[in-house]
Amino acid sequence: MDFDCNNAIKQVIEFSGDPEGIEPELNIAWGVDRNFLFGAVISMTSTLLHNRKMKLHLHLFTDYIDDDYQQKINALAVKYAANITIYFMDASALKILPCGNAWSYATYFRFIAFEYLSGSVDSILYIDADVICKGSLADLNQLKLDGYAAAVVRDIDDSPSRNLKEKPDYFNAGVIFANLREWNKNNFFKSAFDILLDKNQSLPFFDQDVLNILFLGKVIFLPRIYNAIYGIKQELKSKDITRYKEYITADTILIHYIGVTKPWNTWANYPSAQYFIDAWKASPLLNAPLLPARTPKQYKKKSRHERLQGKYISSIASYIGYLIQKIKTK
Repeated sequence: MDFDCNNAIKQVIEFSGDPEGIEPELNIAWGVDRNFLFGAVISMTSTLLHNRKMKLHLHLFTDYIDDDYQQKINALAVKYAANITIYFMDASALKILPCGNAWSYATYFRFIAFEYLSGSVDSILYIDADVICKGSLADLNQLKLDGYAAAVVRDIDDSPSRNLKEKPDYFNAGVIFANLREWNKNNFFKSAFDILLDKNQSLPFFDQDVLNILFLGKVIFLPRIYNAIYGIKQELKSKDITRYKEYITADTILIHYIGVTKPWNTWANYPSAQYFIDAWKASPLLNAPLLPARTPKQYKKKSRHERLQGKYISSIASYIGYLIQKIKTK
C-alpha cells in the first residue's frame, strides 16, 4: 500500500500559546476520529495541567474538525502557554486496512503521526485519547532512546490480546515513547502496511500487534506508572468502587481507561473516573456535557452500571435503548 502522508494531510492548523516561542522539551501526539475528539481535549488538558514547568508541543491528528473545536484548542493553548498543532487529514485510504467492532481505521493514525512527524522531530510521546495524565513527564523526557525503537509498557496480565507464556514482552500501544529516527531508519511505516495487508497474517489487535512485530527486541520497558491500564468494568466485576486503587496508585503518571465505558460517559460515575473529571473541569470543554450512549454495547454497559448504582428505572430505560439500537444496527 502506497500511502503518502504529505498528501494525506490537507491542512495544518497551529495554535501558539507560547509567546516566547521556546523550543519544546517534549512533543506529544494523539490521533482520533470524531468519536474521540472529546476525550483528546481532556487528555491534552490533563497533560498540560500536570506539566506546567515543561515546554510542550501537542500534535493532534484527525479526519474531522469544526470551528468550535478549533476555538476550544486555541483556548487550551492560551490557558497553558503551549503550542498545539492540528493535522486535518484525508484518511479514506486507511479504510481498506483491517478493523473491528472495537477499533475503527483511526487506530492507524498513530502510524501517520510517527511518519509525518519523523521529518521534523527526533522523538514523540504518543498517547491514546483515553489516557489521562496525573503526574510529571519530566523523568520520562530524560530517557535516552538511542538505538531503541521505543519505550513502552507491557500489556496487562489478563489482557485478551496476549498469552503471557508465549509473549512475555508484548506491550500495550496506548502509550508509546517513539524514537522517530529509528522509525525512519528502519522504514517501519512501509513495513507496517505490508504486514497489515498480508492475508496470511492473523492480527486480532491490528496496529498494536504490528508494532509488537516491528519493535521486537528493540524496546525499553517502562514501569506500569506510565500506562496504568484500568477498565471501568472492574466496578461491575468486584462491586467495590475503591478497588481501582490497586491499579491507579499515588505514583501513577498515566492512566489508560480501556474498555467500552470511558470516563467521559455519563454513567462512569465512580471515584476511578475522578482524574478525568478533574481535567474536564480544567478544560475548555467544562460546559460541554459528558457523552451519552451511542452503540448497542454502550447502552448495555450503561444499563449494567446504572443497576449497580441503584438507578433501576434508568437501567431499564438503557436496556430498552440497547434493544432498539441492536435492531437498528442489524
